[in-house]
Amino acid sequence: MHSSDKTNDEYKIAKVLHDSFGWALTKDRVLFESIFAKDDDFFTFYPDSKSTVIGWKQFEKFLDGWMDPRNKAKGFDIRDLRIVISKTGEVAWFSAIVDDEGEFDGEPWGSKDVRWTGVLEKRDGSWKICQQHMSEANDKSSRARSLARVSDDWKKRRLPSNHTCN
Repeated sequence: MHSSDKTNDEYKIAKVLHDSFGWALTKDRVLFESIFAKDDDFFTFYPDSKSTVIGWKQFEKFLDGWMDPRNKAKGFDIRDLRIVISKTGEVAWFSAIVDDEGEFDGEPWGSKDVRWTGVLEKRDGSWKICQQHMSEANDKSSRARSLARVSDDWKKRRLPSNHTCN
């Protein structure tokens, strides 16, 4: 892949990724539908286990909630974006940290410091998100911090000198 083609594709991919959040600011459904692969095997893992999406038809159902006039996206921030394009130039993968905020019926919603990864495929000259995964870092939750303390305490213990690990 020629370096100017790679730079152009990186720009296009970054735009697709920003648009995958930005469409909600104006509820631009046409833009939303242009970003994602409309495949039966498209999937998204969200931070909660109840919102795993498999297939475009299931993903599209989320639009009802997102398009609800009481739901208002307020803004988003994508940072630490890394994009890698395959040698063939037809597939790319990415990672980033995302903040997303809004309100539903006047009540705020949002997420901060969400880790976001995914894969895009170039189809007919346009990049489409084929899968994505969003997660929260374990070490940011109180339970994870508690488990880390237990682990640290365990590491400080010494095994008896006659004990061996197999």
